[in-house]
Amino acid sequence: MSDLLTIVLAAGKGTRMKSDKNKVLHKIAGKEMVNHVIDTATQISSSVVCIVGHQAEAVKEAVNAQNVEYKLQAEQLGTGHAVMQAEENIKKHSGDVLILYADIPLIKLDTINEMQDFHVKNAADLTIMTTLLKNPTGYGRIIKNEDSQIVKIVEEDDADKNEKMINEINSGIMCIDSKRLNHALDILDNDNAQNEYYLTDIVDHIKNKKGKILPFKIEDYVEITGVNDRVNLSKAEKVLRNRINKRHMKNGVTIIDPDTTYIDENVEIGSDTAVYPFTYIEGDTKIGRHNEIKPHNHIIDCKIGNNNIIKNSNVIKDSEIENECSIGPFAHIRPGCIITDGVKVGDYVELKKAKIGNNTKVPHLAYVGNAELGAETNVGAGTIFANYDGVNKHKTIIGDSVFIGSNSTLVAPLRIKDRGKTGAGAVVTKDVEEDTTVIGVPAREYMKNK
Repeated sequence: MSDLLTIVLAAGKGTRMKSDKNKVLHKIAGKEMVNHVIDTATQISSSVVCIVGHQAEAVKEAVNAQNVEYKLQAEQLGTGHAVMQAEENIKKHSGDVLILYADIPLIKLDTINEMQDFHVKNAADLTIMTTLLKNPTGYGRIIKNEDSQIVKIVEEDDADKNEKMINEINSGIMCIDSKRLNHALDILDNDNAQNEYYLTDIVDHIKNKKGKILPFKIEDYVEITGVNDRVNLSKAEKVLRNRINKRHMKNGVTIIDPDTTYIDENVEIGSDTAVYPFTYIEGDTKIGRHNEIKPHNHIIDCKIGNNNIIKNSNVIKDSEIENECSIGPFAHIRPGCIITDGVKVGDYVELKKAKIGNNTKVPHLAYVGNAELGAETNVGAGTIFANYDGVNKHKTIIGDSVFIGSNSTLVAPLRIKDRGKTGAGAVVTKDVEEDTTVIGVPAREYMKNK
């Protein structure tokens, strides 16, 4: 981590998004735009300052990174005014300052590192990231001298005919010596039609002080595309998800059809796992090796071990699946479940806050809620764990090698001990001892197994 102060501008409302929330809080690949930028900044900076304004508290609450300082821009009076809010940090800092924007979430860490290296190697006072566009309409144009140094940035409305022909544009991302920036901010004014303080005006100040201003031109213009509306948001989503899928494939994950596979930024997947089409893997999910994730699965904030087969059309959330399990099809695993080694959870099974022991089978058409099942147990089709009395939830504990007959209703609180059995259709309202079979509605006969 270098001695670099990074300032992230996140104060604007983003009216073109037509949303009740700040545009930088809209998510791309499961992560707020502002967090994509902040996470990049924290990897390369000794200090990060985030300038907040519109919905400031919501932005601060959303940021995941630690050791980020916030400065309030109470009135949005331009990019220069936003950076002024970090004046105290700039004055204290000895070294370079990086300016990033929370609505430019596709900028890569490698690109930022390359720009900083270029800035240092060329002893620049100010380095501005630029790119070439076939249609530069709407962007500030980069005006350079014969030495390829920047002498001016001309905004679209102020550009003459010849200047509008220039296709090298300003991204707004820059690296600048802290002393140069501090001096430039001191004399920045809002003498323009919008009465705003433009950060680009510091170019004139540094040029007048005979400072060195260099362009750092990148090839992939997509990296510096701003997200200003829902169309931009969808395009950024597609770009980032494509990057994510490529990263996993290069790490040994098989993705059958990347165009129909949606994996969030923070997801981890081990090698030799195969992910089939129309699958959504979200949040902080971690998936091990040699798994098969069949089509139409929706997996959120889960931990999945190795050698599992997740058959088609399951919803799995906030749960843990260990190793060599078979899940689905059409299973709903709700939050709080722990499914241990060798378990089978079959079609049309719903689990909630259930711990399922090794090699236990819940093959089909069952609801298991607020329960703990031992090893080598079988739950018959149509079984219901009646865990709610209308006021409170109650727990059912099932031992090892228990056999639950089809269409049994287990009324919690309840314990069925090792090797217990229920007959088909039994309604069990009291504890069942070891090696005992119960039958009836309600269960009227408790017989020791022979």
